[in-house]
Amino acid sequence: IPQLLINIPRIQILMKSLTDEYLDVDKARKKAQMNGGSIQGADYLNCVLKINYLTDELESKGCVLKGIEHGLVDFPSLRDGKEVYLCWKNPEQRIEYWHDIQSGFAGRQRI
Repeated sequence: IPQLLINIPRIQILMKSLTDEYLDVDKARKKAQMNGGSIQGADYLNCVLKINYLTDELESKGCVLKGIEHGLVDFPSLRDGKEVYLCWKNPEQRIEYWHDIQSGFAGRQRI
């Protein structure tokens, strides 16, 4: 967890950017013409590319993005020899929860 704590400020920045882009892509998608020749279509594509870039950067830090709109990020870990996820939700300042692979966010428990 200590190494993950170092990454939390950067992860918060990435999640803020992802959330902003997620909202922008939805707006651009609604405005875009289906023929692909509109300026809004280019805006939509640009937003999607930014989301892909930000997601790749987040995942390069060992994170598993679980939901842009809710700011959910999991970190694969082991607990008592069993694979689990350490669970973080924006804007939490620390990683204080975990859940097993099957239960997801609903199964969050304090570390």
